[in-house]
Amino acid sequence: MRSPGALLLFLLLPAALAFKQSDFKICSQSGFCRRGRALAARAQESSSSWHSPYSIDPPELSPRQPGFTTSVHSSIHPNVKFVLDVMIHEEGIVRVRMDEENGLRKRYNEAAQWALIGEPPLSNDVLWTTKGGKAKAVYGPKKDMELVVDFNPLKITLFRGGKEQVTLNGRGLLHMEHFRTKEDPKLAEHIESEGQSVLQVNPAAWFEGDTQDAFWEETFSTWTDTKPKGPESLSLDITFPNHAHVYGIPQHATNLSLPSTTGPTAKYTDPFRLYNADVFEYLSDSPTSLYGSIPLMHAHSATSTVAVFNALASETWIDIAHVEKGGVETHWISESGILDVFLLPGPTPTDVFTQYAHLTGTAPLPAQWSLGYHQCRWNYVSSDDVRGVQNRFDDEDFPVDVFWLDIEYAEDHKYFMWNKKTFPDPVEMTKDVEAVERKMVVIVDPHLKRSNDYPVYKRASELGVLVKPKSGEGEYEGWCWPGSSSWIDFFHPGSWDFWISLFKTNTIDGQWSWTESTNNIGVWNDMNEPSVFNGPEITMPKDNVHYGGWEHRDVHNINGMLFANHTFQAAEARTDPPRRPFVLTRAFYAGSQRFGAMWTGDNLGTWEHMTIGVKMVLANGVGGMPFAGSDVGGFFGNPEPEMLVRWYVVGAFSPFFRAHAHIDTKRREPYLLEEPYKSLLRDILRLRYSMLPVWYTAFRETSESGVPILRPQYVMFPGDEAGFGIDDQYYIGSSGLLVKPVTQKGIKEVSVYIAEDQVYYDYFTNHAHRTKNRHITLPANLDQIPLLIRGGSIIPTRERPRRSSPLMKHDPFTLRIALDTSGNAHGEVYLDDGETYGYGRGDVVWRVFGAESTKGKGKGIGTVRISSADLAARTQVGAYDPKNEFARSVGDVRVEKLIVLGLGKKPLNVVLDGGRELEWEFASEGGVLVVKDPAVRVVDDWAIVVKLE
Repeated sequence: MRSPGALLLFLLLPAALAFKQSDFKICSQSGFCRRGRALAARAQESSSSWHSPYSIDPPELSPRQPGFTTSVHSSIHPNVKFVLDVMIHEEGIVRVRMDEENGLRKRYNEAAQWALIGEPPLSNDVLWTTKGGKAKAVYGPKKDMELVVDFNPLKITLFRGGKEQVTLNGRGLLHMEHFRTKEDPKLAEHIESEGQSVLQVNPAAWFEGDTQDAFWEETFSTWTDTKPKGPESLSLDITFPNHAHVYGIPQHATNLSLPSTTGPTAKYTDPFRLYNADVFEYLSDSPTSLYGSIPLMHAHSATSTVAVFNALASETWIDIAHVEKGGVETHWISESGILDVFLLPGPTPTDVFTQYAHLTGTAPLPAQWSLGYHQCRWNYVSSDDVRGVQNRFDDEDFPVDVFWLDIEYAEDHKYFMWNKKTFPDPVEMTKDVEAVERKMVVIVDPHLKRSNDYPVYKRASELGVLVKPKSGEGEYEGWCWPGSSSWIDFFHPGSWDFWISLFKTNTIDGQWSWTESTNNIGVWNDMNEPSVFNGPEITMPKDNVHYGGWEHRDVHNINGMLFANHTFQAAEARTDPPRRPFVLTRAFYAGSQRFGAMWTGDNLGTWEHMTIGVKMVLANGVGGMPFAGSDVGGFFGNPEPEMLVRWYVVGAFSPFFRAHAHIDTKRREPYLLEEPYKSLLRDILRLRYSMLPVWYTAFRETSESGVPILRPQYVMFPGDEAGFGIDDQYYIGSSGLLVKPVTQKGIKEVSVYIAEDQVYYDYFTNHAHRTKNRHITLPANLDQIPLLIRGGSIIPTRERPRRSSPLMKHDPFTLRIALDTSGNAHGEVYLDDGETYGYGRGDVVWRVFGAESTKGKGKGIGTVRISSADLAARTQVGAYDPKNEFARSVGDVRVEKLIVLGLGKKPLNVVLDGGRELEWEFASEGGVLVVKDPAVRVVDDWAIVVKLE
C-alpha cells in the first residue's frame, strides 16, 4: 500500500512515463522563439531590401594588435548603447563578444567562465588594415586566414585562402533585445490631437514586429513565467556558405549530419532546441531538447572544416537550412545572455577538435575499470541482492567491473543515507564487491528532501546555499523523488567545500559525511537538468534566483554541469594523493567532458532507439564529450533476446558500456538468457575485455588531443564526400578497427563503406577484403559482428578471460598485425596503473609497434621486421624514466602471440632479431602467420624478423 506522500508523488510523475509533447514547449509556445522566427520571416519576405540595423564605429586599430573594442549602434534604438569586442587568439580562434552597455540591467555574461579552462591566449601574429568601411586582419602560419569586419551594416566573415568559411550577421538577423521598463509606450498607438486620430508609427516595427509578444509574462500549461527583466533575447544568424554538412549541438535524437528545420528540405518543423530537460521515453527522431546542451556546431566540406562555439547558457533554438548552392544557413535564438561566439578555423576536423579542446578542456584519462562492463538496474533491492548478482556473474563466467545502485538504496530518497532495512551493511557489501577488484557506483541526485532529520539538507539550509524562489528570499520548494525538495545552488561558492566534505569517509570537525561508503565508490549524478516533477516542463521555474541574483533562465543549461563538476572534485578529494574518480552525469554543457561520462538517458528497448543511440554517441563525441554510451537493452521495456544480443554489441563498441533497466522491467542480467543467447553475450563481454588495451589507448589520445574516441567517416576521411552523412559505422580511435553494429531485426549481412583503396581484414576470420566499389559485404548473423581491421594497423589485445579488468594487469598481449598494401603496419599500446595520477609523473608504459617490409626479388615481400619501441621516451611524458615504478611493476608482462595478416606466402623462418628462431605456423589460405610465445616483454625494445625469401 502506498503512503499518502508516495501517492501524491506518483501523481506528479509524467503520465504513463512516456513522452508527452504537451509537457514540453515547441517554438510556437515560446515567446522569444516566436519573435526570433518572425524576425527571420520578415527578413525573407523583404529579400534584398532587408538590412541589419546594427553598425559599429570604425575601431582605433594599430596594425599588430590582436583585436579591438568599439561601440555598436542600432538604427531602430539609437539611444541604446552596445559594445563589440573582436579578438584573435592563438591557433586562429576568433572570439566575438557583444553586450549592452550601461543598460538598465546586466545581461548574463558568465557562461564562458564555466565552460573554458582559462582565458585563451591572444595571437601575436595579426596584421590589421582598415579600408572602405571594413577592418581586415590577416594571420596564420601561411597568412591565408582573413577576418573581415564590415562596419555598416555590421558583418563578420572568416576567410581561408580567399574562400568564405563562416559569416556572422550576413543575413541581418542579429538582434539583442535591450532592457527596458514596462511603462514604455506601446509599439504603436493612436493619439488624439485636435480632434483627429494620428497614428504614431513605430520605427522599429519593420525589424522587431509591431506587438510585444510575451515581453513581460508568459504562460505554458498551468505555469506562468513572470519575466521580471522583460525581453532580453539574442538572435544571430551564422552562415557556412561553402559547407554542406553540419554536425554537433548535442543532445538530440537525430542524424549525425544535422537535417534542415526550415526551408524546402526541412525534415522537422521545429528548430533544434537546447534546453536540458528530463524527457521520459524520448522520441527516436526529433529536434526536441534532451538532457544536455553543447552549443558547438561543426561545418564540413571536402576542402575544410570550421566550427562555432556559441557560449550561451540559456534556452536556445537553432534553425538549420541547407541551401541550394551547397551551404548551410543557421539561426540561433537564445532567451538571454551576451553574444559570445568563438570561431574555430580548422581547417581539418582534427584541428577543430584540438582547438575546441584548448578552449574547454579534454576528457581526462578515466579510471581503467570504468571502461569495463557496468551492470545496473532500478533497483538492486538489498545487500543480499547485490551479492547474489555478483555470485551469478562469477558462477556463469561473465566478466563485470561495476555494480550500480539506483535511488532505492537511500532511506526515503535521502541520498548518502542507506535504507538499513534492505542495506544493513553497506560498507561490508561494498568491500565484498571490491574484494575481486570490482567497484560500486551509487546514485546521488541533486534534490534534497526538505527534512530536518536529513543532515545534508539541514546543513545546506543553514549555510544558505539553496536555490531561491522568484522572490529572492528563502528556499525554492519543488517535488522530486523524496517529495518536497530543495536544490543546492552550485553557483554559490559557499556550497563547494560543503559538497566536498559530504564525500569524506571519515568525520571531520564533527560535520556529517558519508562515512558509510568507501573511497572507491563511483557516483551517478542523475536528474540534474534539474528535474522537478511539479515544475514547468518538468524542470525549475525560470524566475528562480541563483547566487549573484541571476535568474534560472540565465544559467539553466550550465546547472547540471556544476553538479557533476563538484561531485567529481569531491570524489577526487576523498584520498591524498587523489585518485581518478568516476562520475556519470545525465545533464551536461560545454566543458562537462572534464568531469566524467554521460549516457543518453531514458531510452526505450526498441530497434529504433538502439539505432539512434549510436548516432547520439557519435554526436556527443563531435561535441567534445567522448565518454558516452546508451543504456544497453533500453531503460524501458523488455527486449527480445535477438535485440538484447545486438544491443550488447553496440555497448561493447561504445566508450561507456552499461546495461540498465527500469524498475518495472523483467530482470535481464546476461546470465539469465537461455542458450544460445547467454553464450553469445558472454563472448561479447569477453571481446570487450580483450580489447580494453585498445580502448584505454584511445582514451589516452583523446585526453591529449580532444579528437573523439568513436570517429565517423568524415573525421577519418575528410575529403571523401560520400562518407559525410554516414553515421552507422565508425572507427575506434586511431586503432584501425572499423565496426558497423547491427541495429535492425533479422539482419543476415551488412554492407560496410570503405573510403580508400586499402585492404581490410575481418577481425574474426582474418579474411582480407579488397574493395571494388567501395563497399564490403560482411556476414552478420546473430553470432557475427561486422568488425574490420584497417590494413596498416596493429591491434594489441589481452585474451585471457578474467572476472574484472584489474585482474588483467599482468596478462600477456596478443598483437594482430594487419599489413597494408605496402606490407607495413603500426600501432600503439598505452598502460599505467589505471587508478592514480602517476602518469603525469611519467609512471607509464607507452609502446609503439611497427611492421616494415622490404621488397623481395619479385613483386612480393622479402622480409617483414616487426618491432617495439618506447613511445613515451620520444614524447617526454612527465619526468619519464623507462624503469619507472609502474614499468617495473609490469616488467614480467610479455607478448605471447603475434598474428600477422597479409603475408601472401609462407615464411622461410622467423627469428628474434639477433637471437633465436621462433616457433610459428602459417595458414596459406589468407596468408596468416602465427608466432607462438616469442617471449619478448612489453616494456622492452625488440624486433622479430620474418624472412620470406
